[in-house]
Amino acid sequence: MQWLRIASILLLWAGVCRMVGAADVVHSLALANMDRTGWPQALTTQADVDTASRAEVLMVGKALLASEALDEQGLKQRLGVQAVKLKSVRQVREGLWDRLLITYRNASQNCDGEPFCPRVRSVADLRQLAAAFTGEISPAYAVWASKSQVFHEQALDEQLRVAVLRP
Repeated sequence: MQWLRIASILLLWAGVCRMVGAADVVHSLALANMDRTGWPQALTTQADVDTASRAEVLMVGKALLASEALDEQGLKQRLGVQAVKLKSVRQVREGLWDRLLITYRNASQNCDGEPFCPRVRSVADLRQLAAAFTGEISPAYAVWASKSQVFHEQALDEQLRVAVLRP
């Protein structure tokens, strides 16, 4: 069952690639497999994998929220592109929020008392939870949160760049 949670995170990014019409899914999967060391626990049980999954979903949510705060000029600068197709960017973001909600719910089915386990009913709830999330419940998690934030910002930038560059 542990491999199922890890696969769902990878499929999240692969699904976005399909959604935005990316021809190079292999590249996106390689991006999803980048080194993200720093998670302070071994992933030996399903509960451990679920906890890590919930935390990663919240970090992706933080990256999404930060990108949503950018205006068109800010997006152009961040993505290094000449023009931004706001409709395509919006579609990618909405699709990601929907997939994040599904992933978070799946990883939250039996997590009472576990870290990063507030229940969410909607994308609005997940957005609110991600906005408040720091991951810093201990110094060990702070190291992970810092690395995870950088990773997810880079991965999101790549997905948004694909969305604005496709014909």
